[in-house]
Amino acid sequence: MRNLSFLLMTLCLFSTSAACSSVMVEENWGQFISNIAKGNSQTIAVLPGKIKAISHSITDPQAIELVEAISFALINKPLATLQATEEIGTSADTLVQRFDSGSICSVPAIMSYTKSSVLQYYALATEALKKAGKPAAECLNIMQAAMAEIQQEDERGEMKRGNKSFNSVRASG
Repeated sequence: MRNLSFLLMTLCLFSTSAACSSVMVEENWGQFISNIAKGNSQTIAVLPGKIKAISHSITDPQAIELVEAISFALINKPLATLQATEEIGTSADTLVQRFDSGSICSVPAIMSYTKSSVLQYYALATEALKKAGKPAAECLNIMQAAMAEIQQEDERGEMKRGNKSFNSVRASG
C-alpha cells in the first residue's frame, strides 16, 4: 500500500488533474507542505499548477499552512519561489491569488508566531532576498514595509501574537 501511495504522489507531482489534487490533499499533504518549506526544487517548479488544481478544495487551515510553507521556501529558494508565486499571481482566480508574491512577501503568517520567531524569520528572509539581488527587490520592499507596519502596531500595543515557534517549523519543514 505504501508503494501505491508513493506512486500516486509521484504521478500527481506532474499532474494538475482533480483526482490528483484530492489525493494530494487527503494523503500527501504533509509531504507536499514539507517539500515546499524546504524549497524542494521539483515541488516549487510545479507549485503554480498544483495551487491552481487544489485552491478550491483545501480548507482554510490548509491554506494558512500552504502560505506559511511558501514563506519558508523564500528563505531556502528565494528566486525559484518568487518565480512560482509571480506565475500564481497571473491567475484571475482570487482563491489562487492568495498564494501570490504580494501575499507571501507581506509576512502573512505573522499572527501565529511569537515575536522572537517573527524577528528571526524576517532576518533570514530579508538576508535571502538581499542575496537574491534585483529579481527579489520588490519582495524585499514589500516585506520591509509590512514589518514596519507590524512594528508600529506592536509599539501601540495592537499586535496580537501567536505561540508557534519558527525553529520548530523549520525543523519539521
